Amino acid sequence: MEVQIERISKKYKQKKAISDVNLQLPDGSFTAILGPSGCGKTTLMRCLAGFLETDEGRILFGEQDVTHLPPQKRGTAMVFQNYALWPHMTVFENIAYGLKLRKLPKQVIHDKVMDVLRKVEIDTEDVKRRHPPQYSGGQQQRIALARALVLEPKLLLMDEPLSNLDAKVRQRLRVEIRRLQQELGITAVYVTHDQEEALSMADQVVLMNNGLVEQVGSPEQIYKAPASYFAAQFIGNSNTLLVEKQGAEYLVNRQQLHLDDVGRAASSRENGTYGLVFRSEEAVIRFDGTDVQSITGGASARVIALQAEFKESLFVGSGYRHWVVVEGQNVFIESEQKYTQTGACTLLLPKSSCYLFSNQEMKGAAVIHA
Repeated sequence: MEVQIERISKKYKQKKAISDVNLQLPDGSFTAILGPSGCGKTTLMRCLAGFLETDEGRILFGEQDVTHLPPQKRGTAMVFQNYALWPHMTVFENIAYGLKLRKLPKQVIHDKVMDVLRKVEIDTEDVKRRHPPQYSGGQQQRIALARALVLEPKLLLMDEPLSNLDAKVRQRLRVEIRRLQQELGITAVYVTHDQEEALSMADQVVLMNNGLVEQVGSPEQIYKAPASYFAAQFIGNSNTLLVEKQGAEYLVNRQQLHLDDVGRAASSRENGTYGLVFRSEEAVIRFDGTDVQSITGGASARVIALQAEFKESLFVGSGYRHWVVVEGQNVFIESEQKYTQTGACTLLLPKSSCYLFSNQEMKGAAVIHA
């Protein structure tokens, strides 16, 4: 089922939670709504589910306008962040409830419930006598997921369903949710502030900030071609190096940079302050006394080379985070290599993965990681 969202807005009192949102969710697609806390992603999902009525705009499920329909008439299923399980019912009864309303045969209900419990890795032995409060928070979240999946809805809505699970179970369930969604052909919407979840699971990522849609695209597009300063900073581990434009030159203190052909050039060309954004894993550190001018080779070079000072290597499990200072500005570089020396070094930045934003483009784009 294709979902069309046309210019919807929702406000609480005088504050707009979402504003003028336009989205298309293709039939059978998996869309992740990503953003920091308070950006409007849960409000958008609740409008889709029918728990909130929009102030403006409309929502179409296929050709049907569902803008004013109650939740039970929309044919959706939702997994809540706070579980929303009935404590007086057993686990089996919680999951079977929707199937019983459909008046399916008892054996069919039993088989469907047991099958979905195995998929979300819940032991089926005691589910007919144990109640949700007897399970851990992570197990209750999986029970809530099972209750939604067992209905095989046309539109599956998930509000951070894996937030209470440990890392290994979360990784396995990401794969299982994605596989099951594709197998059943369900159109799915997944709200999260976890970038890895959004990028690894979704066909389409919707990045939100302050109630607005910042960018829509595939995971690769969102990561490699950010459309705004917020997108460039929020996605991945990024650094912003402030540079000054003076005539035809971009300067970091006295170091001159050629930035007209970076991956994403600023819309403005006026003199002033600019932000050079680059991914921490794309940068390379050199300690071999490399001459900056020999690498840059003028405006046609494919890399930006900066004289810098290496401060420290920090072990972060999967590799190392290196603290480097460029003309008084701190940047952090990710790599698998540990460096024991400190002092003067050269920092190499591939132009293809650098993004340049004017001061106006950066203004007001506060980045708060949830």
